[in-house]
Amino acid sequence: MKLISHTLVTLALYALSSSAVPATSPANALEKRAENCKITGNLARCRRSASTSATIFGEFAAGTTHSFSCWTIGSDGNIWDRTTITLESGKVNCFVSDTLVAGPCPSGLPEC
Repeated sequence: MKLISHTLVTLALYALSSSAVPATSPANALEKRAENCKITGNLARCRRSASTSATIFGEFAAGTTHSFSCWTIGSDGNIWDRTTITLESGKVNCFVSDTLVAGPCPSGLPEC
């Protein structure tokens, strides 16, 4: 009887611990759905925010492929796709105008 009780308690604790922690945290959810998309426009600028007036972090050459995590509507009313770029200070998110990115962006991406 003690063995059965101990086994049931162990199973109950395991069930509680595994259901209490989500398999994918919201912060990682977008990254798991990222899509590799090709840059179609020459020198596509990767900006701090979804705006042509935002600071430029870097540029992508036409024909290169990058991983994009989501899309948003910019201050100009156009669609912008979010990616990550590596600077000396580390990785930062930045946005590229969707007019310079080939599919599946943004149709295969979630909204930011």
